[in-house]
Amino acid sequence: MKALVIVGHGSHLNEDSSLPVYEHAALVRDRYAGEFDEVVECFWKEEPSMRHVLDLVESEDIYVVPAFISEGYFTQQVIPRELGLSGPVTRRDGRTIRYAGPLGTYEGMPDVILERVDDLLEGKETRPGRTALVLLGHGTDLNKNSSGVIYLNAERIRERGVYDLVEVGFLDQDPPIAEVVGGVEAENVVLIPVFIAEGWHTRETIPEDLGLTGEVTEMADRTVFYGAPVGTHPSVADLIVSRARETDEREAELARDVS
Repeated sequence: MKALVIVGHGSHLNEDSSLPVYEHAALVRDRYAGEFDEVVECFWKEEPSMRHVLDLVESEDIYVVPAFISEGYFTQQVIPRELGLSGPVTRRDGRTIRYAGPLGTYEGMPDVILERVDDLLEGKETRPGRTALVLLGHGTDLNKNSSGVIYLNAERIRERGVYDLVEVGFLDQDPPIAEVVGGVEAENVVLIPVFIAEGWHTRETIPEDLGLTGEVTEMADRTVFYGAPVGTHPSVADLIVSRARETDEREAELARDVS
């Protein structure tokens, strides 16, 4: 039997924090019923707790995918510690536990971001002129990986030549979101939060700081389109499965290296 464990952060203060994990788990159960016998959710700040999640799983082959954007303290220390993982592949008590990387660094993330943009712009009028895509990240001066994943996805999208400009802005580090959005030279500015879930920042902080009135805000010299967090898009469910499958490929590579 095979199980997929999706790990989220969760929050005691924001009930929407865990919602994408439950939604993606439901989609995986529906779309990949023949691939996984069990699909289980767990969290750091909510129940079911990641510390006890493996007790809820009966399968011998277990795939753990962190529903996080970047590598960092939670993916590198908290999750492995709480689940008792010793590396990418852990064998314990007759089980094999494969640990995947976060969603934001996966090569398929730019596709999900662009799907989110397409959904946002569908049926809406844009001004003549240039269109800029701005990826919004949380960022922190304490962990360079937090911003690195935003730059990584911006560069991957930039290479495709879909938009005239692709920029990045952050809440807690430079360059600040307001400065980037205010300085970008484009008549149409598309803002996509590279966050997993809706929350105070996406609903309150960012719109208030930028003077946004909804999905579409008409300004004197530009139209600003503001999308939902990329982590809430239904395609993330497929990204989670792709991350899980990737661990099989990585395990095979490790076996070849040993032999």
